[in-house]
This record gives sequence, structure tokens and C-alpha cells, in this order.
Amino acid sequence: MVSLSVILTAAGVIIAALGDFSFDLFGYSMALTSVLFQTMYLVLVEKSGAEDGHSSVEIMFYNSFLSLPFLLFLIIAIGEFPNSLSLLVAKSNSLSFLVILILSLVMGIALNYTMFLCTIVNSALTTTIVGVLKGVGSTTLGFVLLGGVKVHALNVTGLVINSAGGVWYSYAKYQQKKNKPPKLMSDLEAHRK
Repeated sequence: MVSLSVILTAAGVIIAALGDFSFDLFGYSMALTSVLFQTMYLVLVEKSGAEDGHSSVEIMFYNSFLSLPFLLFLIIAIGEFPNSLSLLVAKSNSLSFLVILILSLVMGIALNYTMFLCTIVNSALTTTIVGVLKGVGSTTLGFVLLGGVKVHALNVTGLVINSAGGVWYSYAKYQQKKNKPPKLMSDLEAHRK
């Protein structure tokens, strides 16, 4: 049931993409590259959290620390370093800028924490399906509130199929958990949790 629900979710994405009038090959290739890297990233988070016993906070720390050299290289290679630094210094006197910056940092930390926690507690696949359902909600809100996109019947059909796959996945995982006998653990294991 789980595999079929994932296939249904993917089919919904493909059907919605077929109804995209403004097809951009570069955009779709970047989206597929993003999906590939996010998949590898979530599997790595799942493995390091479950097998090595790291908490969400520890994984966030390691992720930030290990990502910093790559990010710095990219910022310097693209040439954004001097401009972004001078812009940060120029805007640092503005209270509204600092409030928005701090709010953005807090929301980013909360988002990453909940994503890592979801991946450790459940699985990388569950985190991905939750992300898909969030994407359906934000896409629908974008259609309604922002406009500017010609909505085609294939878009709507794809979103409905995508949502049905996500709901089916949730139901299948719930049934698996309900039918699984409870795991008995020692007092030491229960204390560690």
C-alpha cells in the first residue's frame, strides 16, 4: 500500500506538470536536481539520526557546520560576498530590517528542527510526503491569492491525485503502525528517550 501511494503521489506531480503552459526545461531540470539532493539529504539525516543516535539539534549543528565551507565557496565564486556584506552593514541600522532578519532566522531554525525531528522519528519518505502535502497547499493558495498562472484541468487533476496519494500514504503508515505489535524496551532504553 505504501509503494502504491508513493507512485500515486508521483503520478499526480507528472499530471500537474503536463498542464503547465509555461514549461521551462531549465526550471524543471533545477527542480529535479533539487529533489535528488533533498532525497539524499533526508536519507542521510535519517541514517545519522537513527543509527548513530544523534538528536535533531546535534544533526542541525553538524549540518550547519559542514555546509558552511560549501556555502562560503559558492558565495565567493558567484561574487556575492562583497555586495552582501556591504548591504548587511548598510541595513544593520534599520530596526525593521533587524526584526525581519531575526524573525527569518528563528523561522528557519524552527523549520529545520521540525524537518529533522520528523525524519528521525518517522522516515525520510514520510518527511518527503509531508512536504508534498505542504506543497499542494501552498500551490493552491498561490493559484487563489497570487494569480498570474493559467490554471488548466490537468493542474487541478494532478493536485487532487497528488493529495490523494499523500492521504493514502498517511493512512497506510497508520495501518502499519496499528497492526505492528508494541516494542518492549528495557528501563535503560526508555530512560534514554
